[in-house]
Amino acid sequence: MTTTRPLGLDSPPKRWELDFPAKPDRLAGVRRAVQEWLAHCPLDECRSYDVLLAVGEACANAVEHGHQGDGGTIRVRCALRGAGLRIVVADRGRWKEPDPGPDPIRGRGLAIIRALIPEVEIIASSRGTTVDMRMPLPV
Repeated sequence: MTTTRPLGLDSPPKRWELDFPAKPDRLAGVRRAVQEWLAHCPLDECRSYDVLLAVGEACANAVEHGHQGDGGTIRVRCALRGAGLRIVVADRGRWKEPDPGPDPIRGRGLAIIRALIPEVEIIASSRGTTVDMRMPLPV
């Protein structure tokens, strides 16, 4: 796992990136790193948790659906821009076809992301999938 965040900063850099292998055992470390960055952003605890949950869902989807555990690289990019946060999760995998039968326990990740983050754009192509999330900062 690599990050562009220098150690010892009291405030987050305007841009921060993290690349990690698309393996389920890496997700907890990704969430911790994003949580550390968010702790320095001007969001209250509730909004920070919303962002963290959404990023976690996007990363889990990229691991399971985008790379299907193949270990390819997933990139998380965070930016503090003027009046908001922009967080992008991108994979270079190919999404597996969804199971035809409904699963009462699974399949809610994108709905959760959209419920928590006001602006979400999902771009899927043969080169991978990008989830672009934007959260306004409080005024």
